[in-house]
Amino acid sequence: MNGDTYYYPILFLIPDFSEQEVERPPVRLAKRRWITSTFDLATLATKHKLNLPYQVIDVFLSHCNLELCLNGQSSIEQANATFEAFRLGLYASGISPFIAPFITTHSINDYSGINSRDSDLLRDSLPPGMKEGVRSGEAILEAWPFELSLKCIVLENGLKISEKTLIEAVEKATAWIKLVEKYPTLRPVQDVVNSAHLFLWYHQSLLHLWSAIESLFPGVSTELSFRIAVYLAQLIGSRSKRLEWFEKVRAAYNLRSKITHGSRQEITEKEWHNTWLILMGAINSVISRESLPSEKELIKELLS
Repeated sequence: MNGDTYYYPILFLIPDFSEQEVERPPVRLAKRRWITSTFDLATLATKHKLNLPYQVIDVFLSHCNLELCLNGQSSIEQANATFEAFRLGLYASGISPFIAPFITTHSINDYSGINSRDSDLLRDSLPPGMKEGVRSGEAILEAWPFELSLKCIVLENGLKISEKTLIEAVEKATAWIKLVEKYPTLRPVQDVVNSAHLFLWYHQSLLHLWSAIESLFPGVSTELSFRIAVYLAQLIGSRSKRLEWFEKVRAAYNLRSKITHGSRQEITEKEWHNTWLILMGAINSVISRESLPSEKELIKELLS
């Protein structure tokens, strides 16, 4: 595959596959195989191009079990856009929010052990699998900051990622990219999905999620709670589930209104998760429909 390759260490998620790595182009997920020593990172800092302190990388890697690789990217900007679409696909497939703190040009499994590989005296002491990898003078590793945070809203039941989930997420991301090209108003939805997990408080993140939900219906300016609940019930719910979705959205919107007007600030993870599921339901429906229906089209569906 032509183009460059970029690597994103993933915090908090747990690989749920037996192989060392699984792939569905352009995405590959690989288990972290080796410990990366402080000496390895110091070597990268002195002989390679780290655009963030190696001590920061050391802190982040203590929470990393998994690495995401993107192949065939024309630039780091395209890689980040692909990553954000894929992350949306993962979330829509039930995976918990997670953090990708930085990006590198080489795999963590290749630069781990670099300090010893650079030394003729220390190289032989490495385990067999670590003797091959990046060496200073033969290649230059570069790293860039991406999400420099350890604070993240995490859903405990969505931390394990399997090959099946990877395939589903890539398919959804591929469809989503085409939809964003056709409906540019979907881009703010992607931006919100990729940033809501970084808010320090649930109530702030919940309002951020609602900004994405409301952007799906730009024509709604009056009777917001009722009309948005009707549109989302029609967009997301099957015929037998529409009333259930309508009531769920009305309750979630009422909570949003209380937060907006200052009568509620402390909310629970479950309350936040309810709004998250509404947004994921809307995204999945748009993907399965292969279109973003207008308010008028949704009412026509409902009444026909």
